Amino acid sequence: MFGLSSNKPEVCNVLGDCITLRLTADQTDGQYSVAEFKTPGGVGQPPHTHDWDETYVVLEGALNLNVDGQATIVPAGGTYLVKAGTVHAPTPDGDSCQYLMVARPGGVEAVFKSLKANEKDLGDMAKVVELVTKEGVKIAA
Repeated sequence: MFGLSSNKPEVCNVLGDCITLRLTADQTDGQYSVAEFKTPGGVGQPPHTHDWDETYVVLEGALNLNVDGQATIVPAGGTYLVKAGTVHAPTPDGDSCQYLMVARPGGVEAVFKSLKANEKDLGDMAKVVELVTKEGVKIAA
């Protein structure tokens, strides 16, 4: 049985994103994770894949998921499921975007925690790629 934690959620300010870990795999018995992103325009993730599904729920602004290299705009109030193995690259479509990302199964928070723990090395993109690769993210060529 699992339940909600009364602890304050961890915030990871990495690579221009403010990521609040709302629910972690530890809190959901590994079933899913929920992260809230507040991302300014001009910030985003490179094209990548991984072995978990991600559902995006856009709260404010608009999000371009760049699915398989095609602009895929999700407006405020919209949702979009990115299946495991699909190349995508979330970036704000405009000045900023706030969205929830629900990952199934849980555990995606390990990516953000690893980046936060190695903050001093994030200016080196080779190190960033090494860190996220260890956590199951595959940067698309």
